[in-house]
Amino acid sequence: MYELLDQVHHLEVTRENVVAIIESINRPMVAASGRSLEPAKSYIVGMRNAASGQFAIYIYLYLTDSNDSLIYLHDPAEIPMDSYHEQELEALSFVESMGFMVDNVNFRSMSPEQQNHVLQTMPVFQADLKAWARARNGGEDELQQDEQDEQVEDGEPLDLSALEGEVLELKEVALETPVEAAKVIPPEGVAKIAKILASF
Repeated sequence: MYELLDQVHHLEVTRENVVAIIESINRPMVAASGRSLEPAKSYIVGMRNAASGQFAIYIYLYLTDSNDSLIYLHDPAEIPMDSYHEQELEALSFVESMGFMVDNVNFRSMSPEQQNHVLQTMPVFQADLKAWARARNGGEDELQQDEQDEQVEDGEPLDLSALEGEVLELKEVALETPVEAAKVIPPEGVAKIAKILASF
């Protein structure tokens, strides 16, 4: 089950602790968490906490009109390696239910330079979305992406089977991740999770 982290608006990561990034290839109209209907992009980000050896999967919604974001985290927040693929499929089903069609970015197969570029250019990793959007050539990139998105047929079913084989070997990630890598959950996220759990 995924819970909204209303105090968290971006993910702080290093390239070493990112397990996978799955990005939507369309921008359906969504009204998430009681907000007005507007186009959105979704990102599923898997991360590994080097200190605990556990994993976490986040769902990030970028609301393109308002330049705002919503982040959902799986409950429990950290999951063992053998549960990762199951929880990733749950995340895929979650975004599919909102009308998103997705593609695996294949982050782990990229060069370090490409990985750094992804972390610098995707909204999910930006602390100030409004400044990030202004810096993107006055929205030209957004218009080009919108044109590409229009070519994707609405209603096409999400094929989860292709992603199952692309999700990488988690044992390899565990070996590659340095111990000093950033913690998976930022401090404000830990406080939010504690609040959620205390309400039960």
